[in-house]
Parts: sequence; C-alpha cells; structure tokens
Amino acid sequence: MRDDFPGQIKEELARRVGYICSNPGCRQLTSGPQAGPTGTVNIGVAAHITAASPRGPRYSPDLTAEQRVSAANGVWLCQTCAALVDRDVDRYTSARLGEWKSDCEASAQRRLEQRGAITSDVDGVLVEAERLMPELIGEMRADIQGDQSELVREFVVLPDPGIPYGWPPGHFEYYESSHPGLLNMLSWLEEASLIVDIAPGDMPAYRISPVFQAWLRTSRTPI
Repeated sequence: MRDDFPGQIKEELARRVGYICSNPGCRQLTSGPQAGPTGTVNIGVAAHITAASPRGPRYSPDLTAEQRVSAANGVWLCQTCAALVDRDVDRYTSARLGEWKSDCEASAQRRLEQRGAITSDVDGVLVEAERLMPELIGEMRADIQGDQSELVREFVVLPDPGIPYGWPPGHFEYYESSHPGLLNMLSWLEEASLIVDIAPGDMPAYRISPVFQAWLRTSRTPI
C-alpha cells in the first residue's frame, strides 16, 4: 500500500518553490499554459523524500503514514529529476533531497523579496552558491579577477599546500585544509553545472563553466 500525497499537499509543495524544480542543477519551470485561452500544463512531481511504500527508494520504517504524506516528506521536482533521484538512491539521499527542498524554498523567498535583484534562474543558483560557500566563492572570484589573460578556467584540488603533483601549469589550486568540506562543495557546484570534472577517477580537477567564470569576473564580494 502506498502513502500518496493528497492533492492539497502537492499544490502546497509546488507553490512553495514557485513551480520550479528543486534540483539546483535544473530549476526547470514545471507549469505553464496550454494552447488556447484556458487550461494549464504541469510537468512537475511531488516526489517523496522517503518512499511512499516499503520497497520504494529511501523508505524509512520510522515514519508514520501521516508523516509520509505530509509536506515535510515531499520535494517538488520536474518529471526527469523525479525519475533520476529514484534511480540512484546512493547519490540522492534523503538528506540531499531535504537540502534541495530548503534551498529552493529559500530561493523562492528571495525572489519574492528582491524582485529586481535576481534576474534569472541561473542567477538564483549563483546567489545560492555564494550563500552556502562564501569563503570558497570569494577565493575563486579573486583568482578569476586576478587572471589578466581571462583564459584560466581549470583548477585542481589538493589536501594542503606543498603537496607535489604533476598537473600542467595554467590553473588554480584549492586546498581541503583551507576549506573544510571542500569536496562536498565541489559536488554541489558540479551538480549545478557550474563546474565540470575533467579528471574522473584521478586527482580532483575541474573546469569552471563559462557562465560561472563570467559571473565571478564581473561580480563583487558581498558586503
């Protein structure tokens, strides 16, 4: 037996994020008009953070049936991301989906309060990155703005300064000792399509996306 969300809970989850997919790497609008003067199209899903039934993804036997169908156990996603999170439960844990939910709701709240300050979904993701990891973003901004060639976009990750490595010149370096939780931060940035892993299975190395680089170059450190 499945503990499915009632209609009013689905509507609440969608409205709390402005009908935007909560995946920070997606932020797809999920509702719009049908052709003609009336009717709407919805491609959003009220996804369970912990499964609606015992054999479902991320099922928790500690929740009651009432808790499973509550808004606290739901996250609004587009259909693609809803399928994705249920097919890779080791990557998309309950904790991660909870973070997506709270971050997207916070972003929606800022859009209400700062109507002219955030001009696109991409801007919202960039502002969210600044909020979550201000020290790392500040260091990346200083590096990008200090690159007079405007060509450097790659960086490597090392445990601490002084570690020997054979990566070619022309890149930035970031240290885990300087940024506790650095690999988790980079995972967030990669998920948001702001950086790309260019050395999978090897020493962590990434390329900064053109959009992220342009934002870092032109933005200022928050006061």
